[in-house]
Amino acid sequence: MKGSMEIEVKPLTKPSAPSPVDEGERASAGKRYLGLDALRGIAIIGMVFSGVFPHESPWPTWMFHAQVGPPNFIYTPEVPGITWIVLVFPFFLFSMGAAFPLALRKKLEQGNFLEILQGILKRGFLLLFFAIVIRNLNWFGLEAAGWINKLTSILVFGSFFLIFMRFPRLKGFKKIGIKILGFSIVGTLILGHESFTGFSFDKAQNDIIIVVLANMAVFGTIIWLLTHRNILLRMGILAFFAGIWFTHDLEGSWTKSIWEFPSSLGWMYQFVFLKYLCIVLPGSVLGDLLLKFRSDTGNSGYSKKIRTTLGFLCFSFLVVNLYGLLTREVLLTLVVNIALGISGMYLLRKPVTEQEQLYRQVFGWGTFFVLLGMVFEPLDGGIKKDPSSFSFWFLTSGLAFYTYILCEIVTKKLEKSTVWKSIIRSGQNPMVAYVAIAFLVSPIFSLLHVYDIFDGLRELNVYLGLVKAIVMTATVVVVTSFVTRRGWFWNT
Repeated sequence: MKGSMEIEVKPLTKPSAPSPVDEGERASAGKRYLGLDALRGIAIIGMVFSGVFPHESPWPTWMFHAQVGPPNFIYTPEVPGITWIVLVFPFFLFSMGAAFPLALRKKLEQGNFLEILQGILKRGFLLLFFAIVIRNLNWFGLEAAGWINKLTSILVFGSFFLIFMRFPRLKGFKKIGIKILGFSIVGTLILGHESFTGFSFDKAQNDIIIVVLANMAVFGTIIWLLTHRNILLRMGILAFFAGIWFTHDLEGSWTKSIWEFPSSLGWMYQFVFLKYLCIVLPGSVLGDLLLKFRSDTGNSGYSKKIRTTLGFLCFSFLVVNLYGLLTREVLLTLVVNIALGISGMYLLRKPVTEQEQLYRQVFGWGTFFVLLGMVFEPLDGGIKKDPSSFSFWFLTSGLAFYTYILCEIVTKKLEKSTVWKSIIRSGQNPMVAYVAIAFLVSPIFSLLHVYDIFDGLRELNVYLGLVKAIVMTATVVVVTSFVTRRGWFWNT
């Protein structure tokens, strides 16, 4: 990825065209939609933090997945409700969808359809490669001596820079040669572990989150291309998906054939993965709106008082739905959602500037999807992350619209905050943040025996186990922020 070395947090105009997957791509001027970067940064940091948070009964239920909570942490799919943790992946998918128009609109207007299609397929391939490698060469699953396994993961992390960075100053064979070197390092590590240990490489062993992202990068982008002039048609595609979803288990139905095809490629594609189009496609609507209502003046529009009130309403939607659906106060949650939606639309009733029109449109779409999610809430015994249903997909999409507005408002407020800038930079380089914990921070901490300190704290007091989660997450943010400031972007 190319661009400036520093990320300046301020209202920006003429944003760059981000990657549909990691949205780390920047224009030469370094200008971006920072609210979207912040949304993605919050999502990726939330993924990291939830992954290292101590799974112990003293902590409250809302700190875990509702279906896998204390005291025994046994998966119980019958339990309805959602917590903040389940929002991080939908928010990332949503921001991915928002990137489609930002990345491809200009190329599409130039008629570069073939180039776009090649880029889509390349992106899907690289993400599948990424998913397979990080699952197979994670040091926890290797079978050599401990220090060799840890060094292997660190080497893989380094090789990703060679594979996924663009190196804009290099041309021709030099650029290709660096990519080949990166792939060769990974291949050599796989061959070495297969030859001298009990390790066996298996393409079916992959990171399911990245596999889903690969599917969304391909299918979501293609759908956006076919419907970029017709949002109604794009939403209509979700209706066809719903039809297949509800009829595929009927014996002899042609939709069952679509659902099960092709079984031999289950490691890289399953029709069930396409359920996340119910989040990605709504996200693409945000991207269209950002392009339609972009402002060249940097005018934030509404007064500080209105922006503060709007931010409070958006945050209230998050709190109300997380608390209300977890405690099963569903009817009350619906009533409060309606009240908040009416209040927000009244607050934004007289938009004048493009920024004001953008806020009104985004808030309106958020209200639509939250209420649509509430309509589906009774399905399958209530909203759940796993197994998820239309209620989960649509409601989290609506909350993502609100959270984007909140991130925009906070970004304008905290333009000089080092912490907020670090969150934004993490969102600009999410592939780095996603694997840094397992392929850099964790093996280094293990080699340096830092885990012994964490264990000692945990023995003193169970709540001191939180120190480990905070330190490891903060280290990932620092590493990602440093890499981003240096301009070392991974993208597909």
